[in-house]
Amino acid sequence: MNLKKWTSEEIDIVRSYERNHKTRRDIQDDLEKAGYKRSFKAVTRKIENLGCKKAYGNLDVSKLPKVLIVDIETTPMGVWVWSLGKQYVGHNTIMKSDNNVPMDWHLLSWSAKWLYDDKVLSDVITPDEAKNREDKRIVSSVWKLLDKADIVIAHNGDRFDLPKLSTRFIANGLNAPLPFKTIDTLKAARREFSFSSNKQDFLTKFLKIEQKLSTDFQLWVDCMRGDKKALDRMVKYNKHDVIGLEQLYLKLRPYMRSHPNIAVMMDEDACTVCGSKSLKETGKFYYTGTSKFNLYVCGGCNSPYIRSKENQASREVSKRSVAR
Repeated sequence: MNLKKWTSEEIDIVRSYERNHKTRRDIQDDLEKAGYKRSFKAVTRKIENLGCKKAYGNLDVSKLPKVLIVDIETTPMGVWVWSLGKQYVGHNTIMKSDNNVPMDWHLLSWSAKWLYDDKVLSDVITPDEAKNREDKRIVSSVWKLLDKADIVIAHNGDRFDLPKLSTRFIANGLNAPLPFKTIDTLKAARREFSFSSNKQDFLTKFLKIEQKLSTDFQLWVDCMRGDKKALDRMVKYNKHDVIGLEQLYLKLRPYMRSHPNIAVMMDEDACTVCGSKSLKETGKFYYTGTSKFNLYVCGGCNSPYIRSKENQASREVSKRSVAR
């Protein structure tokens, strides 16, 4: 259905933009699911006309460190095996293509977005690059983003995405990008919760946020063959993962006890988790073995894990517990 006049149902969907962590692209998708076909430009214009703004407290997004959310897709390897099942497969079993190129894994596509930005960035190999197993172009494009980032967020990023990217960087003759902090949402889910599964697909469904698109292994096979439609579908799948990952991070963030200190990066007296200045004293204290500190809760991200640096103890305690 393509209507010129916006219905009340459409307006309600658009206004949900300021009540949650959805992007403008998400709102366009929600409209389409409800049976309304609107262009991204029309959705953006309507959001602006209605004056819908994200509720980030008094957070000045422009002063935040550059936080990059990233997800990659790689190809499987081609290897010779004698049988199926769990077994050791040595590097000498990697097959070679007709043009004598080792059928090792390589980068297939990537998708990324800056935190709070509506624009989803992505790149995918071309059909010719797929057939020749060449990924240098897209490896170079994602390298430029990582080089600018202060913090990089990925699900299982510390064990998969970032080591995989580093492997393709060195394989393609690129230097290491400038250092950045990392937030692995898989580690956060395992450390702070007891979900039945910590896979992103399960978590996004459990938390009722942006969900992964359904795929099967054939999609990867078709991409490696250079099928243009399959490659387009792959990058669409990749983009949805990043949108869902941002929402997952924002859901988990208030529970993260070891979040990188945003206030230090901003060089301001602000929430250490999100950078907001909407901090409220709780009347409770955080205690160490020798000191006590005021505890705050953030009105922007709702994190309760913020304490002052000033010791509130009235006098120095001279006694200690005996160590076990």
